[in-house]
Amino acid sequence: MLGGMTVGVATSLALPLVESEIALILIYGLAGLGVAAFTPSALSVVGDMAPPGRAGHAFAWYSTAHYAAIGIGPFLGGVVAEWWGYRAAFVASAAGIALAVMVGRAVLMPGAAITRPPGGATFADVKGNPAVWAGWILSVSGLLIQGVVFPFFPLLAQERGLGPAAIGLVFLVLGLANTLARLPAGWLIDRTGRAALYTLGGVLAASVATALLPHAEGHATALALAAAFGATSGIAFVGVSVGLAAAATPATRGLVMGGYSTALYLGFGLGSIALGPVIARYGTPSASRPGAVRACSARCSPAFSG
Repeated sequence: MLGGMTVGVATSLALPLVESEIALILIYGLAGLGVAAFTPSALSVVGDMAPPGRAGHAFAWYSTAHYAAIGIGPFLGGVVAEWWGYRAAFVASAAGIALAVMVGRAVLMPGAAITRPPGGATFADVKGNPAVWAGWILSVSGLLIQGVVFPFFPLLAQERGLGPAAIGLVFLVLGLANTLARLPAGWLIDRTGRAALYTLGGVLAASVATALLPHAEGHATALALAAAFGATSGIAFVGVSVGLAAAATPATRGLVMGGYSTALYLGFGLGSIALGPVIARYGTPSASRPGAVRACSARCSPAFSG
């Protein structure tokens, strides 16, 4: 986990030093590898360490920390960029990750490693599990709409005259709503055992908010829709985490959570790449509708039971 964060420090420091397209692609690719090294192992550890009947609480706390950083990061980055420029924002990002690495090294206990059955898991161990496939497909669908909102909403906001700090405030509200919704969602999922209900309902509600966001009149409406989008997405992904953890055995949990992480970033990438040409031709409001429709199209949700 800490190795992936160290890669994040290096790539944040490298970004202000390059200008060519190829170099930027390579650095972002390396940053993606760092995230790939961190996220599945962290999710797997949370699943292993969660007490029986408390998986919702455990994943809610993990994702609260995760998405609080996602919400606070753009806001602080926007403020730093407005005061000192975009290069300084990347340096500040590297400093924040480095601080987290130092704290992580200080708190990690040497004996905290999880003992797993020998031999390891293979894809054959999970390919016939419908609950795992449902969780992965819903993860792609949920991040597809985030792949529309996160890259393209700032372009729409700039067209409407908002500066970096105002755009950062929208993402701060989105991230805080996402974060604050996760703890109550984890408690409710543990109490009801209905991970599938919260997952599917959250993805559908986030899709509706995505479709409405480009039509928001005024900054206050945009903030309210961003809060709704963040809260419903947060509820959905606590449900996905709990459902996947329940569907996996201790031997396959790392593989299942690695697939979950892959599904998240695949969905985000597909949303960004697929909708880019639509936005270039028709503008941002047209792009949000297919993104929302695709996110609602996962048909395997009945098989996804937490």
